Amino acid sequence: MISTENRMRRLAFAKYLIEMGTINADNVLPYSAMAILNFHDAIEFLFDLILEDNGSSANNFNFMGCFDEINRILKKIGKDQSSFRGSLEKLKDRRVVLKHKGSFPSQNDISEAKYTTINLFKEFCLKFYNLNYEDIDLVELLEDSRTKDCLLKIRNCEDNNVITDNFALAFAYLLKDFENSKIINVYESPYQFTKNMSLGSTDGLSDEFDFLKDFMDTTNQNIESLEYNLKIIALGIDYNKYAKFNFLIPADIRWAMNNDDPMILFRYKPVKLNDNQIEFCKNFIIESALKLQQFDFEIPDDFALTNSMNVPLTNFFKMD
Repeated sequence: MISTENRMRRLAFAKYLIEMGTINADNVLPYSAMAILNFHDAIEFLFDLILEDNGSSANNFNFMGCFDEINRILKKIGKDQSSFRGSLEKLKDRRVVLKHKGSFPSQNDISEAKYTTINLFKEFCLKFYNLNYEDIDLVELLEDSRTKDCLLKIRNCEDNNVITDNFALAFAYLLKDFENSKIINVYESPYQFTKNMSLGSTDGLSDEFDFLKDFMDTTNQNIESLEYNLKIIALGIDYNKYAKFNFLIPADIRWAMNNDDPMILFRYKPVKLNDNQIEFCKNFIIESALKLQQFDFEIPDDFALTNSMNVPLTNFFKMD
């Protein structure tokens, strides 16, 4: 029997594929065609879970055979069978034509595939697991972390201040915790691209040096902004999505020296987030976290104490 934790994680992944398909569906060809592959994979993943949960295996059936077997299970447990067979077969055929013949789907094909996938997913989740679409949280895909804790605090929350604060902290913790895991003893982070070029404080300068103060303050701000934005790009985070997130959550995080407690400073009052904006911010952080999980590497604790001349380069990093 599949554990509840594993089941929710697998359902969340199937939903993630649907969300990616929905995003691709709004793009232009050929990118929008990827939605067909996303939707098909999501349903296939769901079929595999349901069959395994009911003592069977998707390995014993083809794609439509899985659907028919699940309908037989529904009949056996006294629930109405799904009527999506015809639409699902169209999705299967469009995937075959796209993947094996290179023929792109029309926008109507993609829209129909989206409708079929979302509604079949909702139907099976409700009938087999008594779960609504909204009950399946993509946060379940993340490893335990401070970022995940912040996102969990937003669940069912209606206080805009709490939501924006936790979005700001979730993203800040994501970057900080990942970068801190890559610092070699007392050496600099590989994601630090500039030397400490701060021109120092201007507090002690008299008023007659206002022009110099302005220049120093502006230069320091530019260096700090350049460093941060280069880090975003280097970590593989989608910068256009980050720009939208940064508009919705206009927070600057300040970390006290030798202290892990952040201070949140907002550049302007955050807007009242609607449901779509909340979903965007959450999915952006989850997508960014998954990208960092996808390519991670460990640095041995004694790395800085090792004579690098005697250690082969292949032993420096342990890749996941």
